[in-house]
Amino acid sequence: MFPGVKVGTADSWNKFADGTADAILSGGVELILANAFSFWQATPISNATWNLFQDVFGALEHIEGVVGMANMPEFWVGETGWPTDGGSNYGAATASTANAARYFSESVCSILKWNINTFYFEAFDEPWKPASIGQDGTAAVETVWGAMTATRSTKYPLTC
Repeated sequence: MFPGVKVGTADSWNKFADGTADAILSGGVELILANAFSFWQATPISNATWNLFQDVFGALEHIEGVVGMANMPEFWVGETGWPTDGGSNYGAATASTANAARYFSESVCSILKWNINTFYFEAFDEPWKPASIGQDGTAAVETVWGAMTATRSTKYPLTC
């Protein structure tokens, strides 16, 4: 339908792992962006890398089962990250700059070493964003997820 254009889709990792996206997969999608946030699964930082890998490889395993290895679309982690100081905690997941630095160095760098391209959420803090209200009715601050401040200063090392 779109010659020379790669057609893709993006959603949460679990939609690719639980069969919700099977109709899309069967339609010949060529690029998948699967968002995977250990933080929003209330995972303590000590288990965050394991959780990210379980999410990603669970999605990949299901996708392969639907389309077959010969037809595997290009797969990226579309979004992953951890909030820094000033963010809201979520269950056992604690927002802090130290935890965000650990998540980047352990989780993001590890998934990149497996040659899985990854978008980090978020490059910069976004102080202009309003507070969001989660499904449980609590407010969550999403203005401080940046690896850098709004003025482009790094909060922690961004090398693997």
